[in-house]
Amino acid sequence: MGDPRDAPVTLDPQAVADFNALLHELHPDAPHVEAAAIASVARWLVALPPAQSEALLQARLGRLQELRDLAVDPDWGLEPALARRIYRLLDYVSQPRDLIPDDLPRVGRLDDALLVELAWPMVAEELEDFRDFCRFRDESGAHFGGHPGRDDWLAARMEEGALWEQLHRVRSQHYVEFGPSTGGLRVV
Repeated sequence: MGDPRDAPVTLDPQAVADFNALLHELHPDAPHVEAAAIASVARWLVALPPAQSEALLQARLGRLQELRDLAVDPDWGLEPALARRIYRLLDYVSQPRDLIPDDLPRVGRLDDALLVELAWPMVAEELEDFRDFCRFRDESGAHFGGHPGRDDWLAARMEEGALWEQLHRVRSQHYVEFGPSTGGLRVV
């Protein structure tokens, strides 16, 4: 993996421990992050062409706006415990001085991107539901006075699921039960 001292960043062991504590507060099943692994990723990032390294970081950090939208949407009604974890993540990435100072060229936002990536499973399912809710709100908001809530979305999706299940059941059964055939076919 190489010597962490050769990395373009110096990582304080206590800061790495604090980073891991936050990561596991956000997503308890996330992997433990070692200083050597962060240093290795930093060296790899610096070795890439600048546009490519920026694109890799932005692919993770670009998700933050969706998290902000999810957290503040009054129609969604986010569970308070998940809202607290999302705000903890957003607070961390907004700090200019964290595990890796943000003003450090090429790698300053690496820790922010790592935190987003590693904690993402905590919100992935909720965010997928939120995206569907936003489509639902755009398509059918007029039926709810322009502001359908999470319960309206859920009721509509449950109705769609029940309809799909009914259609599936109807397609797989016979309308009339003929019973066993007796005597075979006769052509006259």
